[in-house]
Amino acid sequence: MNAPAWRVWLVVALMCGWGILTIRFIQKENVPFAILCALLLVSNGVTLWRLTRRGR
Repeated sequence: MNAPAWRVWLVVALMCGWGILTIRFIQKENVPFAILCALLLVSNGVTLWRLTRRGR
């Protein structure tokens, strides 16, 4: 693993939070904030992939 375990868990927790917020904003029909949270979820997903990929 390329990153310390605490950083991986932090990114996972952030992804959970952004996912929950995305669902909540979709339920409340607040589209701009739902899109923003979804973008942040994807961004954290890319960060998690970069932190955990092997061979570097």
